[in-house]
Amino acid sequence: MTGLQRIEHAKVHVDDLEPALDFYTGAMGLVEIARQDDTVYLGCGFDDNFDFAVSEGGTGIEHFAVRATDSSVVDDYAARLDGEGVDVERVDGDEPGQVAGVRFELPTGVRMEVVAVADPAYEHSTVSRPGREGHAPSTLDHVQWFTPDLTADLSFLRDRLDMHVSDTAGPRDDPELAFARCNTLHHDVALKGMPEGGPDHASLHHVAWGFDSIGHMKLFLDATADRGMAFEHGIGRHFAGNNLFAYFWEPGGNRFEMCAEQAVVKTPEPAHSADYESATLAWGPAVPDTFAEGSGLVRED
Repeated sequence: MTGLQRIEHAKVHVDDLEPALDFYTGAMGLVEIARQDDTVYLGCGFDDNFDFAVSEGGTGIEHFAVRATDSSVVDDYAARLDGEGVDVERVDGDEPGQVAGVRFELPTGVRMEVVAVADPAYEHSTVSRPGREGHAPSTLDHVQWFTPDLTADLSFLRDRLDMHVSDTAGPRDDPELAFARCNTLHHDVALKGMPEGGPDHASLHHVAWGFDSIGHMKLFLDATADRGMAFEHGIGRHFAGNNLFAYFWEPGGNRFEMCAEQAVVKTPEPAHSADYESATLAWGPAVPDTFAEGSGLVRED
């Protein structure tokens, strides 16, 4: 089955909503798309779709979604997953701009959706919503989480959703890091094995934002540093995926990555690196000890 395009959105929870929103819209330059119940929906501002949803109460990821080309693809995945014994929930129109959706859990409990949106037109860089700042990210780039069973989560993405594995690192039969993609950009999802002494459940490592160039990233990092952001890791370049990176913890209590120059993959065979460091550190600097920390997994009542 085909028809998956790219990561569509992520929803996280934060400790304190209002300071986090002030940072997202003020320092980051995101725009508010809608509010619904206790959730605020934000976008990069080039279309009517939200990229990032946020609610108050704890920290970590609640769910993420990938975009389908149209509603028929959502229907096909819903029928396929249900037929394979996966618990599925239809979420048609439950979130702003979403005309069709199916939600399910990956083996280690991270919730994922396949969705179709009301505004599927390509993003035009000369058209933006009022309030969008020029240093704002261009798109949501990917999500990464710590997983207690990387092989199970990766197999689900590959075998049940037809996502492609771009790269793995560590032992081939039990990798410590893996990247999966919907289409040709190197990754929409990254999976990292649990750190030593970490929790026994999945936990968000980071939400990544896409930028057009290192110059665009510099404008963003200057603007956010002026509002109190401090680097955790970077600027550097990953070897797997080729992308430039910089990481920081945002005021809501989750880690963000800034990402640019992600590779386009031209072969169906996954690449492989000997270990985590050789996959992630093309330039250095060394990974900080705090990189073993995640912000959690939010479960619905």
